[in-house]
Amino acid sequence: MKVHLVGGFLGSGKTTAITNSSRVLLNKGIKTSVITNDQGNYLVDTLFISQAEIGTEEVSGGCFCCNYDEFNSKIDTLKGDVNPDVIFAETVGSCTDLIATVLKPLLTYRDSDIEEVTFSSFVDSRLLLMHLLKIELPFSSETNYIWEKQVEEAEILVVNKFDLLSPEESITVKSEAKRIYPSKKLLFQNSLSSASVLDWINVLNQPGNAMEHNSIEVDYAIYGAGEANLAWLDEEIEFNGNDNTILKIVSDFIDNLSNTIIAEELPIGHLKFLLTHSNTSHKISFTTLAEKNRQGFDTVGEARTVHLIVNARIQSSPEKLRQLVVDEINRLNSVGSITIQEKCVSCFSPGFPNPTHRIA
Repeated sequence: MKVHLVGGFLGSGKTTAITNSSRVLLNKGIKTSVITNDQGNYLVDTLFISQAEIGTEEVSGGCFCCNYDEFNSKIDTLKGDVNPDVIFAETVGSCTDLIATVLKPLLTYRDSDIEEVTFSSFVDSRLLLMHLLKIELPFSSETNYIWEKQVEEAEILVVNKFDLLSPEESITVKSEAKRIYPSKKLLFQNSLSSASVLDWINVLNQPGNAMEHNSIEVDYAIYGAGEANLAWLDEEIEFNGNDNTILKIVSDFIDNLSNTIIAEELPIGHLKFLLTHSNTSHKISFTTLAEKNRQGFDTVGEARTVHLIVNARIQSSPEKLRQLVVDEINRLNSVGSITIQEKCVSCFSPGFPNPTHRIA
């Protein structure tokens, strides 16, 4: 059994890459499963991946490193249920120091049943371009520290969303990344392309991945402050209406909330929605640079009830983020043509990182 540990900042495209790579492997007859991870407890990504008929487990309420024993038990669950050849383990997007706290403990304590552990870290190509050009990233200095450590730690650095760069920007990123990170395996990827993710799969399967894994030095005071600067919001919202405009109303809710967050100049880690109605689901997501991916969502159609799961990771106070959601719900309620019910609301900042193991 191989475990592919996948890190990288919020919104870097890890879930899309893992989902499409899992499909490729499953089509080749390779049993593949996924373990998702988040500080929250009600995750869009877990539901989205499981709907693709990929065996999925979840470690919620904390990162792999701080909940290592639960992570280890999820591997046992998958081994007992489907005995996968490959497990993709997607880490929380605000975590770093993963070689010391997750990869090395796996190799130390599970050496009997794990053939190999690889470590890839994803980075949005446009943020990497800013970093390479010495343009300040849109987060606090402490949160930027986490981003920089994730890039430093990467053994396989996947420069994702590469298709969104201009030809000139692509040349700059490739040349500068190869110059500054000569020891890393670099991939320039569009994770929506099966051919592109196949290149990543081929790199993961190269024999040379059984390398000496080097832990990095991390200042946990800065790391903890960087996570504390972020607000996590998870909830389910049920919309009920008596006409066929409800899909448009929900779409407007999503657009108005995202536009308000942008107008308030609150940097987005990721903002994800899973909209379900009439036995169909649609994922809508916004990331740091505010591009929107609707995954084919159409606001025209018949629906009376729509369930919306919201996962927001924003540089803000939890109170501020929560109030933005409440304000938008109150605005819609004042229209009077629909009813809105919130369920399972959770809004918080992550606690200080306290890994179960750390092997330097």
